[in-house]
Amino acid sequence: MFYGTTSIRWLYYAYDKKRTDVRWTDSEADNRQWFMVKRKSLAALLKVAKYLEDTYNRNVLAYIFSKRYILTSDPKFIEEIVSSTKILSKDTSYYFLRPWLGNGLLTSTGIRWKAHRKFLTPAFHFNILQNFLPVFCKNGKVLIEKLQNHADGTAFNMLPFIALAALDNVTESIMGVSFNAQGDKDAKFVKAVNDISSIAFMRMRNIFVYLDILFNLSPYKKIQDEALKILHGETRKVISARREQLQNSNFVFDPESKNKHAFLDLLLFAEVDGKRISDEYIREEVDTFMFEGHDTTMSGITFCLYSLSQNEHIQEKVFLEQKSIFSDDLDRNPSFSDIQQMKYLDLVIKETLRLYPSVPLIGREVLEDTVINGLRIPKDTSIILDFFNMQRHSMVYQDSLTFKPERFEDTTRDPFIWLPFSAGPRNCIGQKFATLEMKATVSEVVRHFRLLPADETPELCADLILRSHNGVKMRLLPRK
Repeated sequence: MFYGTTSIRWLYYAYDKKRTDVRWTDSEADNRQWFMVKRKSLAALLKVAKYLEDTYNRNVLAYIFSKRYILTSDPKFIEEIVSSTKILSKDTSYYFLRPWLGNGLLTSTGIRWKAHRKFLTPAFHFNILQNFLPVFCKNGKVLIEKLQNHADGTAFNMLPFIALAALDNVTESIMGVSFNAQGDKDAKFVKAVNDISSIAFMRMRNIFVYLDILFNLSPYKKIQDEALKILHGETRKVISARREQLQNSNFVFDPESKNKHAFLDLLLFAEVDGKRISDEYIREEVDTFMFEGHDTTMSGITFCLYSLSQNEHIQEKVFLEQKSIFSDDLDRNPSFSDIQQMKYLDLVIKETLRLYPSVPLIGREVLEDTVINGLRIPKDTSIILDFFNMQRHSMVYQDSLTFKPERFEDTTRDPFIWLPFSAGPRNCIGQKFATLEMKATVSEVVRHFRLLPADETPELCADLILRSHNGVKMRLLPRK
């Protein structure tokens, strides 16, 4: 059964009565409208969602003005949504990514989404992924060099270091060009990525820039335009250069050997209804994977390292597994076969993504009246799927807040209670890419450093990606 609420203000008020740290005070300028939630308040959003879901049996009906929302962490309800072949459209919050991503795979729907999904899937075949491993290893070595300066046992924020390494990985593997983000923190491309992401997240929660007519009058519009000029310009240059390179080499595309072609090459030779897709379509897909392949893996790697720093006995098991694979040569790069042997690290990553899913919430839009899990859902309803709280629920996982990688040794578990990559028709196309990058990077760090806990706990917040507004602190010591 669903329970209605009259406004989002009521949600914060109800949570406040439970004597938590969440407050709604009319005298505070940032709280005069519910969408003016700062990142600290976004940390409360996950707690608010949990309170409502616990109070109302995990399914909540809410109205924001006249807009109808359903918030759910019910595994059965979520299973029907993600498995549906009809409820495929993303909700309106993804609109703010369109200036950057256009109608790429993340934001598109309908015929275009199906066509692009079909011809892009082979780009993540394991034959292609093997070509990315040397890129991850090279950038992992640079990361280790940067972390050496902090391996003195004092606490520091790991997040910025992983963010730059992840950006180098995705640009070099997807676009074939290295922007050397780790070596040049003032690089225009890196700053542009940060600017455009921050503006998109801000527009989702700030009434004064929510509408285009208001946003276009704000100073943020100029910042966005400058960032887009850099991002789109660099992407178009790479596309043009690769096209020219293929033409000069008399390259012949073999459609029967798609598993041998990389991401950008597949796009350059892709056809829809017998016609080559335009350079602008290609640009949108490249930018989409730049965004999805950067932020999500950054989050996953960072929280995996944090979890190891908090669980010394588990970290020791990971290290012993690394020693069994690398023997006395812990500095060498892993082969693809080595990565596949990291069975325990694979369990650790899965448990990390259970407690810290990179995408904690997703939204779907119901475009026609439908019945889900026995309940009638009217059209024009936005459904918010709360993976974060579902995967932490005590009725779903025993000792749900305890970090226990061994729980994933059970291969008979329900696949719809672990959804960091979603599931069904719109599952994450880059799941194997992300897992490979996470294993390669975490392996590199664990082989060189002992990870120790810091006194500060991450305060989790829900943007499109799971983040911590106070950083992710830990301590490092070099391994002897």
